[in-house]
Amino acid sequence: MSSEAVAEILEEVVPSRMRGEETGKIVTASGCNEFQIVEYENVSIMRSTHNCLPLKPEREIRATIAFKREICPKQAK
Repeated sequence: MSSEAVAEILEEVVPSRMRGEETGKIVTASGCNEFQIVEYENVSIMRSTHNCLPLKPEREIRATIAFKREICPKQAK
């Protein structure tokens, strides 16, 4: 999908006003792939893109949202 389409979907699922303040950001690039995690007060959003074809708009590979609520199950370590 295009980055714009993913951004629109993320805004529908977890609007900016619900995320809280941004508390951190991690970006890792390896070859063509870029992995980005943005931490907010109430949610964590991970996006992965494939950037080797810069003229191709469909570069988003994956996006996940992790809510930071007590009711939400925590990932096993």
